[in-house]
Amino acid sequence: MHSFESIKREILDRVDIVDVVSEHVALKRRGRNWLGLCPFHSEKTPSFTVSSERGTFKCFGCGKGGDVFTFVQTRENVPFIDAFRLLADRTGVELNQAGGGATASGPSRSDLASVNAWAAKFFRARLQHETIGASARQYIDNRGISAETAERFCIGLATDGLPDLRRAAERAGIDLDTLIAADLIRKTENDRTYDTFRDRLIFPIRDATKRVVGFGGRTLVDDRAKYLNTRQTALFDKGRGLYGIDLARDSISQRGRAVLVEGYTDCIAAHQAGFTETVATLGTALTDTQVDLLRRYADELILLFDSDAAGDEAANRAIRVALPRCMSTRLARIPEGKDPSDFLSTAKPEAFSDVLKGAIDALEFRWFRTLDRLAGGGSDAGRRDAVLDFLRVVAEAIETGAVDEIQRGLIVNQVAHVLNLDGREVHRLLSRLRPKRSGSSGAQSAQRGGSSGGPQGELHRAWVTLLEVALAEPGVLCEVDAVPDPGGVASACDRRLAGIVLALREQLGEFRLADVLARCDDPEDVERATELARRGAERGNFEDTLRLALVRIHRATAERETDRTRAKLLDATKSAALDENTKEELAAIQDGALRRRHYVPRRLVARAIDDPAPIAADSPQDSGSVEHP
Repeated sequence: MHSFESIKREILDRVDIVDVVSEHVALKRRGRNWLGLCPFHSEKTPSFTVSSERGTFKCFGCGKGGDVFTFVQTRENVPFIDAFRLLADRTGVELNQAGGGATASGPSRSDLASVNAWAAKFFRARLQHETIGASARQYIDNRGISAETAERFCIGLATDGLPDLRRAAERAGIDLDTLIAADLIRKTENDRTYDTFRDRLIFPIRDATKRVVGFGGRTLVDDRAKYLNTRQTALFDKGRGLYGIDLARDSISQRGRAVLVEGYTDCIAAHQAGFTETVATLGTALTDTQVDLLRRYADELILLFDSDAAGDEAANRAIRVALPRCMSTRLARIPEGKDPSDFLSTAKPEAFSDVLKGAIDALEFRWFRTLDRLAGGGSDAGRRDAVLDFLRVVAEAIETGAVDEIQRGLIVNQVAHVLNLDGREVHRLLSRLRPKRSGSSGAQSAQRGGSSGGPQGELHRAWVTLLEVALAEPGVLCEVDAVPDPGGVASACDRRLAGIVLALREQLGEFRLADVLARCDDPEDVERATELARRGAERGNFEDTLRLALVRIHRATAERETDRTRAKLLDATKSAALDENTKEELAAIQDGALRRRHYVPRRLVARAIDDPAPIAADSPQDSGSVEHP
């Protein structure tokens, strides 16, 4: 039976972090590393780097970093054990070999992904059945969806008769709890169970890694709910995913743009016509998480929403979400108010391409809508609100850099002209509407708990330097005869890392960064180790840097002992029954220690603490030495 650490080490050996990250981020080669837009915060200029050699990632914008486990944890928002299981499944490592480690309670995200994959095949088989799926296949054909496209999107069928999904799952060895956790089976208040999807065309929803995370169902009977989606589960959140992202991801990256529609069939029709950069929302307004997902692959978004009041509202919402995230956003409209699937059922792909080419800038769209509101009359308050709504969108875009100074000037001139205001007044109004930036946290600047000054601060900084070198070039540590005890390191995180480094030095001699990461249980430790290794690699000159760090550690340790001794001396002067002359002498000794930090009158201090009797006034003393009786 292998240890938990050895299983983790095996996973790290088998997986390439570049392969994992590139499923979520469009990466480009930059020297020995890879570069892309950070998936954890909005940025215009790529600052997210991945090192295949070290097996780590680092964002210089938000500061996040770590190994492949940390990436999966952060990206999927799951605990370590779920990231561990996902990567084990990916690499084919058997987890039942491990003799330690925690286990997740209930079905894991990996379990849900597996049962969803099974269900997608089950629904697909129902559609392909010669008799059961005949009418549903006719419906698909009437919608202009080819058999090849239906296969590509794995469109399926949920029936309301035998054999139902639950009975088929029992035969496949899938338990009821897992079906309920995946929202494939639901319970009534009386604890009766029923299939979630019945008499519906099924659209499996995949994430960017091609996992089936949930399902959408379009009714084939007279059901009040036309569309039904999987409820939120441990794996599925309709505000985080996009329909078709698994098939559109590469095209979005290659074409530098994403086309966003509202419906499943709209997305499918666009793909069938060759516009494979198209994705669809999952029955909700566009969210910031969905925009961040698209920004990993492109910096331009074309919104293609219905030409009605609801479509305008959806477009307004999408614009307010996309622009502050530095995503170039344009808005297109289908002629005659048709939706994309209806339009593409009769029009040629060239006509659809013309629609996309005619998309107008998001701010221009908002400005036209503002003019419509102003022209519609109404009260002065309503006209004022219309202008303020527009300016708030502009202000948010300016704050995040989505609008440059030239665009800002043009907008100000337009607003000033329509409102008959001075341009400076509009500028001041925009400044007042811009959101306030939150102050940066001082925690990071404090180096994770390290003291800023004195011997303790110097000791911490010297240990940080040693760790930078040891993690970037572990071999140099083998050349050191003895390394000081890290107990005095101020930061608990750095103290843990120092303990791991020294233990590996004793056990393996020359080790690798991956060996350190394999022993880290806390994501904070992984992130910190990654950052230290990066800084050490940039610093270089490993031998001399390590030698200097050791000198600083020994010196700071001695100075810390001096300070502790001096503190005892001060306590003695306060608590002992000393006359004024003796107190003055002890104060002078303290002052001498401050000026000469390596000077430690240990015997005199011990005598003052152990025997508070007055010290003879004629005790020999000068600035450089003390003669002890």
